[in-house]
Amino acid sequence: MINKKKSKKRFIIIPIVIIAVVAIALSVNKKSTNPAASYVGETVKKGDIITYYSFSGNIETKNEKQVVADKMIKINKIHVSEGDIVNSGDLIYTIDISDGTASLKQAAAAVELARVNYENAKNGLAAQQLNQLDSAVSSAKLAYDDAVKNLERVTALFDEGGIAEQSLEQAKSQHDLAKEQFESAVKNYNLVKDKQINVNIDAAAAQLKQAEAAYEAVENQLGETEVYAEITGEITDVFADENSTIMAGTPILNIADYSDMKAVVKVDEYDINSVSEGEEVIVRIDALGKEYKGIISKISKSVIKKAGVSLNQISYYNADVEIEDSFDLYAGMSVEVKALNQRADDAVTISMKALQLDNENMPYVYYINESGEIATKYVEIGINDGITVQITEGLNENDVIQVPKSFNYNPFGDMGR
Repeated sequence: MINKKKSKKRFIIIPIVIIAVVAIALSVNKKSTNPAASYVGETVKKGDIITYYSFSGNIETKNEKQVVADKMIKINKIHVSEGDIVNSGDLIYTIDISDGTASLKQAAAAVELARVNYENAKNGLAAQQLNQLDSAVSSAKLAYDDAVKNLERVTALFDEGGIAEQSLEQAKSQHDLAKEQFESAVKNYNLVKDKQINVNIDAAAAQLKQAEAAYEAVENQLGETEVYAEITGEITDVFADENSTIMAGTPILNIADYSDMKAVVKVDEYDINSVSEGEEVIVRIDALGKEYKGIISKISKSVIKKAGVSLNQISYYNADVEIEDSFDLYAGMSVEVKALNQRADDAVTISMKALQLDNENMPYVYYINESGEIATKYVEIGINDGITVQITEGLNENDVIQVPKSFNYNPFGDMGR
């Protein structure tokens, strides 16, 4: 009897539990039919959407001058120190020219020698040479005439049988030699008479001119004892020491103009055609919390060289950006430059979190239909800035859509899709 009572009580409890579970389920289901439980309403708005290309880089001086030695020089005195502000035309260092005086004297001696040679060529040495050649022609002519007469006499004697054939051959040889010497003397005389005098004078004049130019070059080098700043700016580095001799090409000091700055940013090869010289940009300096107007002034075609570049690494190029009102900037500051990508003014917009995608990546939104139930509506989209998206078709301003709550509980599944 006792066991039967216990079984009967257990049988009664089970239907009660089932009824309670059903009641709870109905209660939950009733709550889930209320859209406000799982969604938040959002009103469709109108506004502007702007997207940008973004590039990073640093602030640099627009005008910087490194002063280097253009020849081997000895520094006498440096008139500036690091941190000094100089104006264009200010004296920055002087050169010791005491070691160059010997070179100047040597150049002066070369000029004097060239001038003497020129005067001699112009006033007599060439004429004297011509007289000597004229005398040589006269002597050769007398010798030739004698050889002709001797050959005639020896030939007559040979024809009469008075001398041997050997004597005749000797007379012919003497005749031929005298003739050759006479003709050579005439040729030399004509060459000097027609050309050589002018050639000698012209050559002497050219040598004089060359010596004078060499003297002037040495004089100019020695005269450049003072060197002046070519730009206005701050002395950032001084490399040379006073009373030191340095070789050509050696840096002496740096001058940087901090009153006029620029931004230099890196642009990768995929974005290089999206920007152009002359394009207006926004320059953002986070350290100052400011934005400036800028213009892209130059895009380099030379790739930025990096150590250990792999075959698959992206190439980057420098772009210079002129900045308005850059007086409060400092060299080396990090900078972000934004160039316009896309723009949609007065566009119909919703938040990105309100936009849904189906299994085929087709965009849609949730809304409450006439029956008070959650339904879906497909839309067409335009550009987005990562927070707001443009709706080009499917919604109008002031429409109300539903955004799933953050826990993404959706009791209706994919209803309506």
